Amino acid sequence: MRASPLLLVCLTLLGQEAPPRSFRQWLGDLEVGGSRLEQRQDGSVRERRSHEWMAISRLGQEIKQDLSETARKGPDGDLAFTWRLQLSAEPFEGRAEWSPRKPAVLAIHPANGPALSKDVPAGAILWPEELEAHLKEAARTVQAVQATTFSFPVQQWSELHLRPQGKAPLPGFPDAVHFTGEERQGAASTAVEVWISPTAGEVRHQAELGGLRMLSQRAELPAPVFAKGEAQSFFERSLQKLPPHPFQPWLPELTLRLEGKPQDLPEDAQQTRLGKSRWRLRRAAAPTRLEATQPPVQGTPPSGEARYLSPSSLVPFQDPAFDGLLHRLALPTGLSRWELSQRVNSFVFDWIVEKDFTVGFASALEVCRHPRGDCTEHGVLAVALLRRLGVPARGVTGWVGLGETLGLHFWVEVRLKERWVPLDPTFDQAPASAFRIKLGDTDLADLGSVGWESAASAFSGARWIPEREGGRPFGGGITAKGDLVSGSDGIQLRLPGGYWTLKAGRLQLRSAAGGPWQVQAVTHPGEGQTREARRLAGASSRRSGWLDPLRSLLWMDLGGGRWLQLEGVSETEAFELLDQLLVPVSSS
Repeated sequence: MRASPLLLVCLTLLGQEAPPRSFRQWLGDLEVGGSRLEQRQDGSVRERRSHEWMAISRLGQEIKQDLSETARKGPDGDLAFTWRLQLSAEPFEGRAEWSPRKPAVLAIHPANGPALSKDVPAGAILWPEELEAHLKEAARTVQAVQATTFSFPVQQWSELHLRPQGKAPLPGFPDAVHFTGEERQGAASTAVEVWISPTAGEVRHQAELGGLRMLSQRAELPAPVFAKGEAQSFFERSLQKLPPHPFQPWLPELTLRLEGKPQDLPEDAQQTRLGKSRWRLRRAAAPTRLEATQPPVQGTPPSGEARYLSPSSLVPFQDPAFDGLLHRLALPTGLSRWELSQRVNSFVFDWIVEKDFTVGFASALEVCRHPRGDCTEHGVLAVALLRRLGVPARGVTGWVGLGETLGLHFWVEVRLKERWVPLDPTFDQAPASAFRIKLGDTDLADLGSVGWESAASAFSGARWIPEREGGRPFGGGITAKGDLVSGSDGIQLRLPGGYWTLKAGRLQLRSAAGGPWQVQAVTHPGEGQTREARRLAGASSRRSGWLDPLRSLLWMDLGGGRWLQLEGVSETEAFELLDQLLVPVSSS
């Protein structure tokens, strides 16, 4: 909506600028950030600047988010936008343009990705002041709100639907009107409450994230009072406790019962609905001969695989920086898709030495330059390298069971013939373990496609209970008898002269010379875990492992991607265990 000449004159007489507006933001009962909005007239150009910031705790570490956006409107109605989103060391940024002479097209230019052209839906609002005027008018007339806007940082259209609930005065804003409704962005839909003043615009906005109330309100308003017990952070709140299982990472199949909010999850060979509230999870089958020998894509890809071989601002694999990583990979010629997938999976696990929870989200290019981060950084780098090598790859959002915790996670799938096979570079698993609940997949075209909002929403109000492993109750597939223990996946561990005991899901081993040792299957220990450890090998078995003498922890490599952790082990005992522990039967 173009400003009237009278409005422009008034703004000029007022000294070029309108008073800035500030907001404070809470998650639960913790104040986590805020925002500031400024509007000004610069000659014939109208400008609107916004700055938002947030800092939240994740497993004892702080994640910061900082977003700056500028919108400019010229005298001919042309709009120009710039944005800069800081989630890690290197920002996501770009610019965009729209012209009333080409109203159906929005041109977007990410800084580190290919240019995009977005179709503009009929009636969509791009100029922020037009949206504000629409909200003020709805509050003045107490009418419903329907608006479509665009989020430049995530490059997705958003829909806002609000219904008036009546006048609701707030301190300093006696004319505020209360609205309820929903916001939809991509596949994510969130219930919201909004308070809008006909004279001041939006003054309060409330939604829910992962079961926690998220509130943004004008800084002039008094701080809200929250219910007791909401101080727990979002990330800690998203974790669920699981019953202990010493061989959990090795399970080939398990059944989960869902309690609470129903889930609409995708189905494939790894994830199958068994009824209204039960799901069966399976580890992906090993590649067949045809799958294992399928070559990577060369030249023009098939239409169904093209989007999973394309670069984007998240996976800009055409950048020369990736040449160095490919040199480090030192790949021989003639490798199949599956062989490339396994090598890239292990390479990314080793490359990202700093398993760092402070990184909000980094592009594959940043991880290429600075090898640090968590599951998302492992995932985007693996996808970038795989696509560069001609292997169709995509990201997956969901939850993974690890030890006694079920939590939000991100992993990778690669295309082999007619199926997608999951890999997990965060844990060096190919194929990935069975205990993972897939919410959805992403081609990583933009930040909005990753799906964290949907994951957080789906996790709220739902609890997953492990019921069975294969055809037995969960935990019932383990048999400990004398010097032998066996699991439901066919693996057996034997220590001659030893004695295994299993109690309440916890496995313990003794020998005539030592123990007891707590024993459990674990994922491949990373460099951060073994930094203070010493590399050992059995004198006769040559089996390798790592010993952390300060914590008396031994990690033992059983081969085939299986690792075993033993607690309470001395150096002498470590050498004996590496030599004497037998693995007489192993399944693939």
